[in-house]
Amino acid sequence: MKINRIIMMIVGCLALFALPVSAETPLLEELMRKYTFPLIFLSLLGGVLTVGYLYVTGLLPKVIFKSWEWIDERFALHRYISLAKREYYSVVYTLLPATGRTMPQSHTERYNVKAVWYWYPFYSLGGLSFFAYIVLTITGIYLGFYYVPDGEFVEDPETGEMTSGAYQSMELIMTQVTFGYIIRAVHHWSAHFMVASVFLHMMRVYFVGAYRNPREVNWILGSILLMVTIFFGYTGYLLPWDELGFAAGSIGLEMATSIPAMGPLMAQIVFGGTQLTGDTITRMYWLHIFVLPLVGTILIIIHMALVWIQGEAEPH
Repeated sequence: MKINRIIMMIVGCLALFALPVSAETPLLEELMRKYTFPLIFLSLLGGVLTVGYLYVTGLLPKVIFKSWEWIDERFALHRYISLAKREYYSVVYTLLPATGRTMPQSHTERYNVKAVWYWYPFYSLGGLSFFAYIVLTITGIYLGFYYVPDGEFVEDPETGEMTSGAYQSMELIMTQVTFGYIIRAVHHWSAHFMVASVFLHMMRVYFVGAYRNPREVNWILGSILLMVTIFFGYTGYLLPWDELGFAAGSIGLEMATSIPAMGPLMAQIVFGGTQLTGDTITRMYWLHIFVLPLVGTILIIIHMALVWIQGEAEPH
């Protein structure tokens, strides 16, 4: 059996390198372009064969048990399912919660903090990031009432300069909308504050070792949230569609198109094409006000729920 498997792997590799490839097109890009669906089918087939092999050899229950044990250790599913069942039956039959605990313990309650230690502000960075997110949501909704995601450049009848509808709507917010200048300034500096606080929060978690067992999953979620935060800032940076925004869009487009195999597809999804056009602002607008808030809010809820379940790491 082992010899047959080795022979099949060698034949597969030889067939892979025997594929016709043009001189200008890399092998990976050629494979992704021509053989996307066969590769997906082979991946699914490999998964089915793996499950079948584990079933035939009798290893499937052991793998499932080990996987459940790993997940339960990090999410405490068994304990919290039991707690939810107990709370449910106690509320249904006695109309009183069994434990009396309705809110998660704060850091001060958990460690019986009597004084403000020098490191304690670093344990507030997660909450400060969430507070900045709330401020950005409120101010962003106000700005969204007046912002127009129009990236087409037209000649300004007063100055004769080429400006976009997005830039004109930003000028309207800054000069004519009530409290528009202040709201945009709060939104602008809250974005800077959130990026800085999320980054420092990740640094604190790393240097105190809070990413270790059983908090690996929450560390991964935090890393994804950091990327979401940075992408929030980037998409918002482009929305005024001024010279700085256009320059940032050009840099981002070049970075996207430089991705092997998937570059043109990523540019099409994120920027609306391989050239900066009016569609770029439309894409950035919907990413900024819909896609990223949806993804970010879901991840924040899961992230905070895991902090409640696992507790904060010991302050060492």
